[in-house]
Amino acid sequence: MRGKALSVYCAALYGLLYLPLAVMFAFSFNNARRNVAWRGFTLKWYSSLFQDAELLTALATSLKLALAASLIACLLGLLASYAMARHAPFKGRGLYSCLVSVPLMMPEIVMGVGLLSFFARLGIALNFWSLACAHALIALPYTTSSIRARLLSLKDCRLEEAAMDLGASEWQAFLKVTLPLAGPALLSGSLLAFTVSFEDFVTSFFIAGIGIVTMPVKIYTMMKFGVTPEINAMASCLVGLTIVLLAGNAALRAYDNGRRREI
Repeated sequence: MRGKALSVYCAALYGLLYLPLAVMFAFSFNNARRNVAWRGFTLKWYSSLFQDAELLTALATSLKLALAASLIACLLGLLASYAMARHAPFKGRGLYSCLVSVPLMMPEIVMGVGLLSFFARLGIALNFWSLACAHALIALPYTTSSIRARLLSLKDCRLEEAAMDLGASEWQAFLKVTLPLAGPALLSGSLLAFTVSFEDFVTSFFIAGIGIVTMPVKIYTMMKFGVTPEINAMASCLVGLTIVLLAGNAALRAYDNGRRREI
């Protein structure tokens, strides 16, 4: 009885969470301009979506931005993780570790206003790369936690120490031993950073310079005129992309866990 009640509770909870997405997905095929009644099945909103030049430009901008931000966040996360996992405790290490995680807990609107003030104070122009750096900062906790956990699991540095005992320098041991072993965590962290950057709205709204329109900002602009079927179609595509990225991340974690058991 208790197990059945728990199953019903879980089903109700997941229904509450995902029913709005299911309704949005269904109405992306509705043959009516307004989402008030079902008028039949159609694919014309998806066709219209992929013929909208402004929308495609925003999509390309978001993809390039997410790729750049994930690469920057992955590089910085690797350096931060290596310093915390492979070097002796240093003064201020606890504070350093906490500061890396601050963007994860800080309200996005505070981050957006703070970054805007920072760039304005230093006279840095708001453009694609300033926005990519801002997104990398937001994604940094995700890449750092993923890579750091992987480095800490590598048997107390014994593999790197064995390589250095055989004549390799620390840099060679890092490149030929540590980096390949941390590869799945790097990819996993990069996928998370890509997702965080691609879906970010608040920071993009504050930091994007003139002519830089990301997909979330474009959708927000379109929604000022009401929720149209094109928005439902675009949101359905974004949900699909998110599912693919999360599935890729789960597959990488499963592969990483399998390799970890073999080491």
